[in-house]
Amino acid sequence: MKRCSKNAIALLITLFFLMAITISLGLGLKYLNDAKTDISKENFLLQTNVILDDVLTFLEKSPELKLIKQDKSGEAYDIFLAQSEFIPFEAAGVRLAISIKSARRKINLNQLLELKVEEGKAEPKLLQQFRTFLSGYNVNPIYINLLKDSVSKYDINYYPTTDILDAKPDTFRDYIASFDHLKEVNQHYKNTYYENSLDQIDFKELFYIANPAKDYCLDSYYVSDWTKHMLEGVEVDAADDFIVDVNASGFSDLYCKDQKSRRVVEVDLEVFQGKNSANINFEYDIEQSKGYNFSYEI
Repeated sequence: MKRCSKNAIALLITLFFLMAITISLGLGLKYLNDAKTDISKENFLLQTNVILDDVLTFLEKSPELKLIKQDKSGEAYDIFLAQSEFIPFEAAGVRLAISIKSARRKINLNQLLELKVEEGKAEPKLLQQFRTFLSGYNVNPIYINLLKDSVSKYDINYYPTTDILDAKPDTFRDYIASFDHLKEVNQHYKNTYYENSLDQIDFKELFYIANPAKDYCLDSYYVSDWTKHMLEGVEVDAADDFIVDVNASGFSDLYCKDQKSRRVVEVDLEVFQGKNSANINFEYDIEQSKGYNFSYEI
């Protein structure tokens, strides 16, 4: 009975959140529309930024998220994610879709690429697993070298083992900055080695692309099917029914150890008005009430 009561409270918290964000953004769009009825294509970016500011302000001040943060059991957070995966609404001629998911469901590619092989020691286990995973799809091992060269951070003492830096001398090299950046590396691999084995891999469901964070961990409740496929060896088709046993996993150190480290969400905003559209993606840390790793596509 006590557990049912907790679940009911957590569900109410989520419902109040959904109602409040819809009302808040609807009013914001109405005021924006009243201020400028004829929003031109040139001002669509400005309008989108106003929407983003409204969403961030709402998240920072949301009493519902504060209650979720205070819940030590994690039940409120889990119900919140289950109900907030897709929030659509329309106001003042603007259609907006908000998706909120766990930001800890996929491997951070840049964290993986930062792993180094120390002289006289074996390759880090996660890097070994990635190599084994790629070989299962007949990907040439040189692909990892291409990725490593691509994030060599302009180090004059670094000696590349592939030709990607010669082919793309002006490429950004601090870290993989986006899926478009990764796509460029993948295309270079295809063009150089004349094979399309990478097309078999769903990189967007396997990797999360963001500047690596030291406290980045995987949420065992939400890991994607492709992440399970790579780390736990389960086939993609069976992964949805596979429950990760952190204690039995060979990568138990990668999984979040407490509720606080789990409470980071990925917020995806899709904005449509007429022929204009925009996508904004960012992480929001509920514990710190802070957004970061923003990505824009207009």
